[in-house]
Amino acid sequence: MQTAQTDHTEEIRFKARALASASPSGRVRAAQRRDPRAERDYRRGLELMARAQWTAAAKAFAAAALRNPDDAVFWLNLAHAHVKADDLGQGADAARKAVALDPQSDLAVTIASQCLAAGNRHEETIELLRGVDIERFKEPMAHYTLGNALASLQRWPEAVDAYLGALKRKPDLIDAHVQLANVFERMRLYLEARECVQTVIALGGAKPGLHSAMAYHAQHACRWDLVAQDLPLMLADAADGKAPPTPFHLLTMPSTPAQQLAASRAFWDRSCAGIEAMPRPAPRRAGTPIRIGYASSDVHRHATAYLIGDLLESHDRRRFEIFLYSYGHDDGSAIRRRIVAAAGPGFVEAERMTDTQLAQRVRSDDIDILVDLKGYTQGARPPVFARHPARVQVNYLGYPGTLGSSSYEYIVGDRYVTPLDHAQDFAEHIAQMPHCYQPNDRKRPIGPRPTRQACGLPDTGFVFCSFNNSYKITQAVFDRWCRLLRAVPASVLWLYQVNGQAGPNLLREAQARGVDPARIVWAPELDLVDHLARLQLADLVLDTLPVNAHTTASDALWAGVPIVTTPGESFVARVASSIVQAAGLPELVAADGDAYEALALALARDAQRLGALRARLAAQRLQCPLFDASAYTRDLEDLYARMIARWDGGEAPQALPAMVRA
Repeated sequence: MQTAQTDHTEEIRFKARALASASPSGRVRAAQRRDPRAERDYRRGLELMARAQWTAAAKAFAAAALRNPDDAVFWLNLAHAHVKADDLGQGADAARKAVALDPQSDLAVTIASQCLAAGNRHEETIELLRGVDIERFKEPMAHYTLGNALASLQRWPEAVDAYLGALKRKPDLIDAHVQLANVFERMRLYLEARECVQTVIALGGAKPGLHSAMAYHAQHACRWDLVAQDLPLMLADAADGKAPPTPFHLLTMPSTPAQQLAASRAFWDRSCAGIEAMPRPAPRRAGTPIRIGYASSDVHRHATAYLIGDLLESHDRRRFEIFLYSYGHDDGSAIRRRIVAAAGPGFVEAERMTDTQLAQRVRSDDIDILVDLKGYTQGARPPVFARHPARVQVNYLGYPGTLGSSSYEYIVGDRYVTPLDHAQDFAEHIAQMPHCYQPNDRKRPIGPRPTRQACGLPDTGFVFCSFNNSYKITQAVFDRWCRLLRAVPASVLWLYQVNGQAGPNLLREAQARGVDPARIVWAPELDLVDHLARLQLADLVLDTLPVNAHTTASDALWAGVPIVTTPGESFVARVASSIVQAAGLPELVAADGDAYEALALALARDAQRLGALRARLAAQRLQCPLFDASAYTRDLEDLYARMIARWDGGEAPQALPAMVRA
């Protein structure tokens, strides 16, 4: 439920109420003797809190704590007021002082940990909770908060233990079941994740996205029997609108662009309800470079990072100032180091910033165009964009669909993924690149070509290949693949071994279709250089629908391997068509599923025709628009300049059709 989109549940932030008595339920220790002046300050703080005057209340409680620094009740109320005033740092500091005064107080520990968690101070949250004996706690929230902190740091097994600790204390804590499902999903235990969602439903959970999560998890495991059960429920949710599907889940299933737009609008409304946009920024200074701010949590080993490296390095620093706001984890990888270097002084480590703080930082940096590289994928932060800190905001690259919000003026696409006659399917205005919307890194090296034997492939025989994620392999697609295997003797199907649950199910499905499971060959995860090297052994890549190959398509072409595809209705189903046309191979785009299957079969039976395609790809690879990073960057910069020119001129956003350079 969280993988590939923002978690659809509301995060538990800070739920403590003001402590109106000196020792509520005897659980928090007050000072043995209170200064009368401190008592007056404290009572004044309670009155201000009742009127939601949080900053003034914090001042009153701070005065009380200064007079009686040994009173944990004062510090806890001070923490509460600070958090309500969105000052999470001071809130956490005040709550930790309460814990130091009263480490036996469950309430003090719970409030302190939730303050730290709300400020994204995950390491400190874990240190605090592991520094006290939370096993004696009768309430579940300390364990739940610990689980969230561990999950934020991708310490999955420990997070599972913490959530189970919360459920031991309150078996019907729905949020713990939801987060447990999220963690199982990240551990690629998709069927376990689906069971957790079923538990949420059994407990009466009516949260949006439950049925779509079940279908998504079942599809990851290639349990098409379960998908057949879950998909109608998900589409019913989409139809009645009461508990709409999670946008990314719907995107990966058979759905219409109109359904995708409705799901995105619903998700935005519940994620950003009540958030007000900042005042309109001041006019730009004439003649100054355009300030572009890219925002992402994927500055690590991730497809987005590999795609944008060359783009960031190629920006014209005379015309543009580049900022990159990174709110994901630092994995120490080479690609992260490269991107940090490309951003230079404009790189901002924003992982610990709250949404408000990050929006304020964007505004203080005077960003002209803020580019959302996440959309509704894992780690997204829609509330930042709801505040609209930049002059123009753009949905680009990370999410192949509309975000359903007027907070984004534009979506960057091209003539294939976002034709102008699809405008009704987008809340954003379409801004078209002249060729493919997807950037590519022509500096990525390809390792030495390995032997077929080293990759587990037979010495002879045709190699059909798909390195797409398992959730993209639908029953209909697999039916076609198995027919191809049956029609081409001694051929094999080379698949990406992305999780341990899909493999056995696909082998069983192959056998049921008359294909020897031994003809399915698995490719383990490898570093990009070695992955591109082995890709050269494939004869033909087979695309998927309704979710196309995206980065995997351009990877195949970069390695010199043709890919057969067919377009669907929506953005996510048209990406590979855009990619292969930008590579100069339009004949690889089939009109429909039957034509796709016939084309793949014809190429597998005609070595000369396939060889000519490969030779043409090799000859034009460095000249084709798909891999011309410098030209791509100039085209994107021209698009940015057109966006900001309209803003400077006081003109409303409008569709920006593709303009091909002379």
